[in-house]
Amino acid sequence: MTTEGWHLAIADALRRNDIRYFATVPDFIISQVLHHLWEDETCHVVTSSREEEGLGMLSGAYLAGKRGALLMQNSGLGNCVNTLASLNIALQIPVVMVISHRGDVGEYNAAQVPMGQAAERILEACDVRYVTPHTVEEFEAEADGLIKLAYTRNLPVAFLLPNDLTGGRYSK
Repeated sequence: MTTEGWHLAIADALRRNDIRYFATVPDFIISQVLHHLWEDETCHVVTSSREEEGLGMLSGAYLAGKRGALLMQNSGLGNCVNTLASLNIALQIPVVMVISHRGDVGEYNAAQVPMGQAAERILEACDVRYVTPHTVEEFEAEADGLIKLAYTRNLPVAFLLPNDLTGGRYSK
């Protein structure tokens, strides 16, 4: 079951908080958010080869005075742990991560399950503050505060998007 308009709510929250630079290794779920950003001439979206490459680009953008977000699937979180820890956390370079959560209850692809089960523990082990909104209302209640925290503390934060918000792999 999807929560109608979740993808626009996320795009709007990012833009409302002056985030205009985006790196992504897109998946079906994240592409629904990206659709709104690609259409916005004030947004710059770069598709990177790997998620850690996206973190590097966004870190450079931050050092140039720009705010950025990395949009990815939770399997990409595993790819970028070292960069997240040794660059963003160690050097206090904020970035907002928007992560689609595959591998949870109802997952049809067994290969997605291990990282799906580990995603929250990885964020916790790296001491990354994250929220897992289950409705658009929960997202709206937490979005601005979490993004503000990233830039107040100069640290990465994450939105982990569960299936009951996005509808999972086959939502529209």
